[in-house]
Amino acid sequence: MAVLAAVLAVVLWVLSRGTVEVIPPAVEPPVEGVVQRSVTDPWLLVAATVSAGVAMVFATLAILRITSPQAR
Repeated sequence: MAVLAAVLAVVLWVLSRGTVEVIPPAVEPPVEGVVQRSVTDPWLLVAATVSAGVAMVFATLAILRITSPQAR
């Protein structure tokens, strides 16, 4: 479960990022072409953060279950 949540977090993080090409502002000396700006979708980034937290909790529980004296 921890691995699945970690993979989901990575996928959501990658999907939350993107680039947009915009016309450069009027400055001296003039800039030719377009400017690429990175944008982030905040809801996908929040979902990635929550999924990473779930992955850490499940990984911690798995480690505690393996190392507990009652498991032996």
